[in-house]
Parts: sequence; structure tokens; C-alpha cells
Amino acid sequence: MNSPGETSAPVSANARAAPWLSVLIPVYNVSAYVEACLNSVQSQVEGAGELEILVLDDASSDDSWVKVEQVARDRPQRLRLLRHANNRGVAAARNTLLAQARGRYVWFLDADDVLLPGAIAGLRAQVEADAPDLVLCDFRVLEHGLRWHHRLRANSKRRTYEGDDRRASTDRSALLSGLLQARQLHVWSKIAKREAWTRVRFPHGRCFEDVAAVPALVAGVGRWRHVPCAWVGYRRRADSIMATMTPAKVRDLLAALRDLRDGLTTLAEGFDENARTALDYFCLRTLAYVARSLPRDDASLDAECRAVSADVLSQSPRQVLVACFRRGWWLRAWRAQRSLARRGWLR
Repeated sequence: MNSPGETSAPVSANARAAPWLSVLIPVYNVSAYVEACLNSVQSQVEGAGELEILVLDDASSDDSWVKVEQVARDRPQRLRLLRHANNRGVAAARNTLLAQARGRYVWFLDADDVLLPGAIAGLRAQVEADAPDLVLCDFRVLEHGLRWHHRLRANSKRRTYEGDDRRASTDRSALLSGLLQARQLHVWSKIAKREAWTRVRFPHGRCFEDVAAVPALVAGVGRWRHVPCAWVGYRRRADSIMATMTPAKVRDLLAALRDLRDGLTTLAEGFDENARTALDYFCLRTLAYVARSLPRDDASLDAECRAVSADVLSQSPRQVLVACFRRGWWLRAWRAQRSLARRGWLR
């Protein structure tokens, strides 16, 4: 049954069978990309076992929904369509999709991205081999336009985890440290059992909701592994959230940093010195990014950033930088130091 304000397309009898995987795709004003996204998933369902693809339109004002319906008519296999009657934001869309998902594993995918060939088969192989609670995958950055390129540049592949990925693990500290060092906390590179995802409640009305969700997800994970394969094609867009920062988005990012810090420090296990150092590193580099993006004439927001810096870092920014230099992160630390110094945020 749908929540109030939502509608759903009919589901075939085959789609109602218990699936091993739910692919969850929130849609909002992505007309230029949504067909490529859906086709990249649909092209992999043959022989992939029982899975479902849930697509939720968050009251798009363009023709995204028209294109979703067209794909559903042409390739209805495994599709379940949902709609919000009113635009409620990506966090609410993710929460609705989670409530509707029936798969043993849940994989979020943004509607302007794609699943790369072999992604679902690769995930299924890991599930059948280890049955981990969480699988981390890598990704590639898509070129401008609707297709991804196969002429791989040296920096086209992005890791989502830094550390030993030769085997599955139950070491939560290693999981946290590896995630925070890689600084890729987006949800679409983290495929987890539905029981782990149901602990997560994305904060409504805020950007960077995926950063805030990480502690709850990690708390529900026992056995996990990183697969050093690119399964997602990430589209870097000129109008993305990160590319078009505003004071409101900066405040959302600051709130996400606080949520991340608060959530991780209350974990029953796994938040040791290594994880604490990695959290400092993540927060410092995020604050350096904010320092580069912040309007110069917003004294109030500048003061908020300074306050958050004091809250989320276990030491002063200068001390965290020293720790980064000692670990050999020279270039990263130097860039962060330069950005923070220009703002006068070093002390």
C-alpha cells in the first residue's frame, strides 16, 4: 500500500515474487538522463534472478514521468512505479522507496547516473559467495552527454574505500576509516541488506542527506566487503548540488557534518582512534571545500562555519593538518591548509 500522496503503477505477478534485490531510483527533473538510467538497469535483469526496480517520481515539473512511463511500456520487466503528489525532496523520496522495497538487498541509484555493464551480476556473485551485510563498489565519472566513455583516463575511476579489500571483514573501525578517507559517502555505492537500511531515516528537506545517513547504516552492518570494481557511472553535472553551492546548501552540509560526528561517536563499537582520525580528516577537507565555496560577504555564515569546525574536529584545524602531514597526505593537507588559511579558519 502506498503512503498518502503517492500513487503506484500495477505490478505483474512475476514482479510480486520475493526479490533478492531492490534497485531504488528517485526521479526529479532529470528528463535528459532518466531513460539512460533505467535502460542501464533493465539491460541487466535477464538471468539476474528475481529483482525489482522501484522508480519514484517526486512530482517532476518536466517530462521525466512521461519518459519513465514510456520505458515501463517498452520494458515492463521488474518495474514498480511510484509518484509523490507533491515535491518533497530527495530525502523523502529515498524514505518512501525504502518503505516500499521488498528485496533482501537494497541498491540506491540516482536517476542521472547509470549502472555499468556487469554490475548486477557482479553484486550477485558477491552475495552468493559471502552474503555480506554491506557491499561497497567503486564508480567511474561520466563524460558530458548521455553516454559514458570507455577510453579510460588515469583518474576516471574513483575508489569509495581506502584499505585492505582482499576479503570480507567484520572490522567496523576499518570500514569507517576506509570510507572517511575515501570521502565518498554517497548512498549509491553502498548496497546493503534491507534490515541495515531500515535503520536509516534520511533528514527531510536537506541536501547532503546521504552523509547524515552513514552512521545509522554502519550501525546495522556486521559483515561487509569492498569490491574494487566500478559498478556505477556517476554523471558530473554543472547544475549539481556540489557544483552550485548556496548559503542554504552550505548550512545543510554543516548540519550533515554534525549529524555524522554525533552518529559515529555514539556507535557501540568501531569508533576507535583510527576512525576518529579519519573523521577529522573528512571534516577538515569538507570544511576546506566550504571555505572555497562560501560567499565572501556573509559574516553570519562564516561564524557558523567556525563554530561547526570547533564542534566536529577533535583538535584544532592546525593540529589535524599536522596529523595529515605525518600520515603522508602532503598534497591533500597542503590544499586544505591553503583554503582554510585564506578564510582565517586556522588557529
